[in-house]
Formats: sequence, C-alpha cells, structure tokens
Amino acid sequence: MILDHKGRLIWTKPYGHTYNFNVYNYKGQDYLTFWVGDDGKVGHGEGTYYMLDSSYQEAFTLSGANGLAADLHEFHITLDETAVYTIYDIRPADIRVAGGPENGWIWDGTFQEVDIETNELLFEWRASEHFDIADVYRGREGSGEDKERPWDYFHINSIDKDAKGNFLVSARYCNCLIYIDGRTGETIWTLGGKRSNFTDLSGGAATNFTWQHHARFRDNGTAITLLDNSSRGRGAPQYPSRGLYLDIDETNMTVQVRHEYWNEYPIKSQSQGSIQILDSGNVLVGYGFSAAWTEFSMDGEVLCHAHFAPGRDFHTGKVVSYRTFKHPWVGKPNTLPDFEVYAYRAAASWNGATEVSHWVLEGTNEKISETAQPTFLSAVPKDGFETVIPIPNDTKFKYLRVRAVSAKGETLAASKLARWDPTSNEAVVVSGDSNDPFFGDSDKIYAIVIFLTIALFSTAAIGAFLWFGVKKGYLVSWLRSRRQDEKDKERGNFQPLKRFGGDEDLSDVEVEDSVEFSALLGDQLLGSGPDVERAGSMDVVRR
Repeated sequence: MILDHKGRLIWTKPYGHTYNFNVYNYKGQDYLTFWVGDDGKVGHGEGTYYMLDSSYQEAFTLSGANGLAADLHEFHITLDETAVYTIYDIRPADIRVAGGPENGWIWDGTFQEVDIETNELLFEWRASEHFDIADVYRGREGSGEDKERPWDYFHINSIDKDAKGNFLVSARYCNCLIYIDGRTGETIWTLGGKRSNFTDLSGGAATNFTWQHHARFRDNGTAITLLDNSSRGRGAPQYPSRGLYLDIDETNMTVQVRHEYWNEYPIKSQSQGSIQILDSGNVLVGYGFSAAWTEFSMDGEVLCHAHFAPGRDFHTGKVVSYRTFKHPWVGKPNTLPDFEVYAYRAAASWNGATEVSHWVLEGTNEKISETAQPTFLSAVPKDGFETVIPIPNDTKFKYLRVRAVSAKGETLAASKLARWDPTSNEAVVVSGDSNDPFFGDSDKIYAIVIFLTIALFSTAAIGAFLWFGVKKGYLVSWLRSRRQDEKDKERGNFQPLKRFGGDEDLSDVEVEDSVEFSALLGDQLLGSGPDVERAGSMDVVRR
C-alpha cells in the first residue's frame, strides 16, 4: 500500500503475498516494484517481480532466468538499468564441516542480473562456489540431511551494484557483507563476520553487526548503510536494532561508524528491515518484523516515529512490513473515481490518484454520462482516501456525479452518474473501475440488480415448487403418469386402474427412494441461485 505523509491511504490492491514494495526510476519513468509469490519456504520464497507504471498497469514482470524462481528478498535496479534479484536454489553439498553428511543438501544463496525488458541472464553468482561453509554463524539446526529440508547456511538478503560493475552482497547467517567481482564472481573483500578484511576504527562498532539487512553503497562507493538487526529470534541473543552509516577506505582497508540510528524506544527486529537516505538528508529506518518505522535527522535525532501494530506485538510477527520507503510518487490511474450517494450525503474516492485537491459535486436530470451537462452544486477539499460531501438540501436533480479537480483547477476525471433518491434506504455506489462488473451508470446497476433479483426469486420459486411437489408425491405421480402415457401409446392406450396412481399404494422402498430423489433435486436447485441478501442490495458494488 501507499500512504501519504499523514498516514492516509493513497493506493492499495490485493495481490496475495507481497514483499519488497519500492519505487525505482527506469529509463526516465518511475515504477512501483514488488514481489508476489509463495512465501512458505521458511524464510524465503518463489515468485515474480512486478513493475507498475504511474497508472498502476503492469509494465514488466520478471520471474527468474534458467528456470529458477525469483526470491522475495531483493529486487534492485542498477545504475546500468539492469535488475538484480535473489534466488534460493536447492543443491547437493558436502556439509561434514557443520556436522552434517557428505551428501547433504543446501539452499544455495544465488543472485541473477537480467535485462529488464527481455529477462535475458547477464550474470549469475552462487554462494556455494565462492564461500566457505565453515564461516557461518547459524548452525544446521537439524536441516541439510535430505532434499526436503535443505540447510540455509548463507541466507542472501540484499544486493547492490556499484559504478565499477561489482556487487555488494549481504549474507545474514554469516554476519558479513561480501564485495564481489562483477566479471569473475570472486570475493574482493569481506566486511564483518569471521574473515573481515577491514580494521575497525570504531572499536568494533563498525563490524560487530549481526543478522543484518539491506546493505547499500553510498557516496560514490565510499560509504555503506545497513540495518543491523542484532536479533534473529528464538534460540539466539536479542539486542536492540540500529541503522548504520559506515565510512570505508578501500586503500587502507579501514572502516568506521559515521552515524548510528537508535530508536529511543528500543526495538529488537529479528528479521527484515531497511534503511533509506532521503532527499532531505534525513534517514528512514524500517524495522521489518516489528511493525514500525522511524525518521531520523542525519545526526540521529528522532524526528518521527510511527507504528502500525501495538508495540506488544512487535516480536510476534503478526504484522510485518519487509521494507519501508519514502518516495515522491505521482499516481494517475486509468480508472474513474468511485462515487456513492445516500440520503443527503455523498462520498468520493479514487484509488491511487495523488493529484486530487478538491471534489466538485454536480447534478443533472439526464441519465447518460456522455451527453449530460451537469450543474455545479458544491465543492469540498479532498480529505483522506474517501471524502464525504454534503448534498445541498434544495437539490432537485435525479442524477449526481463528482469531478476530481487538481490544485491548478484542472479536471482530472469525473465519475459516472449515480441515481439519487433522498428517500431511499439504500446507498447507490458507482464503481470507477471498468473491470468491475458494476462499472457504469447507476441505472445500469439497477437493471443488473433487478435482473439478478428476478432470476433469484424465479429460481427459488421453481425450486420450492419442485421440492413441494416431490415431497407431497405430486411430482412422482406426474412423472409416473407421463411414463404410463408413453406405455399406453405403445399398447393401444389401455389405461391402468386409478387406484394404482397414488403414493398410498407404493411400497416402503419406493417411498424411501422418492424422498431421497426429492432431497437431491432440492439441494441442487436451491444451491444454484445467488444469495438473496447480496443480490438485492446495492452494497454488492461497494469496493
């Protein structure tokens, strides 16, 4: 979802399991990027990355090259306008050094660089080919003995690419960052972990990060930011998480802390999280597993702290946000505004529209939107995702609509017409989404609802008639009579005695069979109609 600076909803859409929501500029245009897929792989996932344009249409999708599925942890558009993303691939490995079998199994921390428009693979790197399993900090914990439970020894969770064409990779379970040659895949240096190549000029504070996330180069490659989670959940020590801004000197191989970002209410985020340097110079830290974010000044002063779940649930994982970002974004949806009228109150919303300043209420007696020339009734400032608009008491029009107006006074779009009856007990809602079956003028919606209602009651009446007829035996008698008529035609229209035409002379077995037949027929007919309550109410079109 997208929220404004006051925490009010701007845009949302259900996609299923989503992660890593961000904004990237690609070839001069801004895109929303995010992952959708199966996140049930115990700490990672398999899915697809989406890029939506400013009208929220899918412009590009990337699912992984060489038959591999894209993982949820990282999607990053590089300076070369390529995309890099993480992958978790099951591979056999000798894990005796960790107390496992020679023929063990691992989740291989992998990343790919691809062409965004063609998904052509440009570069692929695997931890198993360049990193020593002995350098991990998290043990097997019972995994790795078979293919069904591979050992996630590396846990790749972020990738960055610098102007030199080399990559910075975060290995969470190794407590280190690795700088990788973009041509050979070989390790150039390691920061943190068991084999750090840097001298820490901050007395250990620059290299003692653990279980980290979201490492990024800054200042033309002379600095790095990351979230030091300092926690990984049950079974391990948990300490407050911090944002880190580090200065690195690759000539002298030294590192020191430039800034630390501590929340004044210590948050122990056991997974996920992010750190972003804003255009203003402020720093935004997202706490991932703990449902909160904090904006700091560059020097570390807390400017704003927000949470979207109770603090007591921060360590439960009930509500999480993988990463949190703050970006300028202009949304121009290709839908129309949604509009509702009820009594002397109207409401307007437009999912994803960022440039609406005011809503203008208009009325007309013409029922066709394309030919109507509505009259101005009132105007109100936009107030949150949905704005309530009073309908003037002297309004006499049969149809109403709203226009979305920008701060410059330009009309951005107008809703479809909604039939207005102030005496009605039901709200009328007009959808602005052409993919919605209830899109269009409210007269069309009324026609659809009336049709569905008539169809529903007709189906119910027929079903009830058949059920009653079978229950009482009339239908069975009629069916028997029809069969008898056919036999009569074959034998010259001789008629049986009337006393054999009724249920009173059927055997017990025959009666039981007719009741069973009635139950099956009744269930089938009664179950085939729509829900009476939903179809009879205009609320079925509420979004």
